[in-house]
Amino acid sequence: MNKEEINKEVERFFEAVPRLDLRYIEKISSPTGIYQHALYNIPDYRHGYCLDDNCRAMLLFILADQYGHPTLEHPLFRAYLSFIAYCQQDDGRFRNFMSYDLRFLEDVGSDDSIGRCIWSLGVLLANERFSAYHPLAFDLFSRSIPHFSGFRSVRAVAYLILGLVDALAYKPNDGQYLEKLQDLSTFLVNEYQACATDNWHWYEEIISYDNAVVPLSLIRASRLLGKKDWEEIGLESFNFLDKILFRKNHLSIVGNEGWYRRGEKPSIFGQQPIEVPSIMLLYQEVYTLDGKEVWLDKAKMAFLWYLGKNDMGRSLYNPVEGSCYDGLESYGVNQNQGAESNLAFWLAYLLVRR
Repeated sequence: MNKEEINKEVERFFEAVPRLDLRYIEKISSPTGIYQHALYNIPDYRHGYCLDDNCRAMLLFILADQYGHPTLEHPLFRAYLSFIAYCQQDDGRFRNFMSYDLRFLEDVGSDDSIGRCIWSLGVLLANERFSAYHPLAFDLFSRSIPHFSGFRSVRAVAYLILGLVDALAYKPNDGQYLEKLQDLSTFLVNEYQACATDNWHWYEEIISYDNAVVPLSLIRASRLLGKKDWEEIGLESFNFLDKILFRKNHLSIVGNEGWYRRGEKPSIFGQQPIEVPSIMLLYQEVYTLDGKEVWLDKAKMAFLWYLGKNDMGRSLYNPVEGSCYDGLESYGVNQNQGAESNLAFWLAYLLVRR
């Protein structure tokens, strides 16, 4: 697609959907929080709630308010934040899964879920309009910090870094935050140097899910810490990922039916909507570094993945519900419309409108 075609497609969608539409998000939420999964277009009570999706929901509401769609007083914002607070234990660690009858299903959540929680709390702290909630967010954030050193998942570390970068906007020059940011960024750099080769510029032996957050986090951290060599690693891995994601004339997400292992071919089945917002954030971030409009064009192309500019030529947007289907599978479009997919879609909507 050329620039003119991309812009026409995006503008056509904005004419049909001129504003953020939270109808479906509201339908799959309760006073407790947002339900994790859906059976077609209704909540699937069998899977209850999770920390991950409530953090994504809170992040969507914060950015919606920031981009001109007032959500500060929306009762669901308080529900999502309350759920996050309830997930934190006395020792500062977070639990993740909760059943429909409000019982936690594990003692400690996954590193990825906790990392995403920290990122969302950092965004909350960095947003002045939500200052009424800063004391709680700061308490939740600070009590979790002692556990950061135990994280070994590249993706979870990237989420922590993104949260720390935003939290440092709230507490500039905080010694503890800066120390953790330095340590976690060093971990990513070391993982990259241990894994990267001349034809594999990545932090792991596999390209799996939400990949764009890794170079995004390192680029943001390097700018804040003044580490030009780290920024170069972030950009090197970005360029590697770019060639994978846009090897065709549209976004081609690595599918979860096998992912992309070194020496093999990327899977095209099991493409997930969650990938798109972080891809857009990464390309917009790189644009701020070099000003090349091709990165903004690709961010828009990433959004058009939802609208049929993908490997199957199938739209994932449901205009009746204002919702998003759960992905592209070997059999076609997954007709379920769960929280993760819909939160990702509307976050991407905000990013492309920005």
